[in-house]
Amino acid sequence: MCKLQVNAKFACSGIMGPVRSGAYEIPEGSTISDLLGISLAECLGPSRKSVEETLIFMRNGKQAQPDTKLAEGDKVHILLKIFGG
Repeated sequence: MCKLQVNAKFACSGIMGPVRSGAYEIPEGSTISDLLGISLAECLGPSRKSVEETLIFMRNGKQAQPDTKLAEGDKVHILLKIFGG
């Protein structure tokens, strides 16, 4: 299976622990949710499903969903949702 290189920036370390921002090599056909799982496994952070609902995902500057498929060179930002009023 081919691999893709994508760049990820995490602005949510408060709930996810010491997640590494930077280049990730992921299998072709991977989604944002897959990338999240890979990054959390690296730092032994919480499970993907336990944090996915508290995050906002951006792909190449546009809001995306966890099931959005990634392509070579994509830039992914993962941010913590802001709650309050």
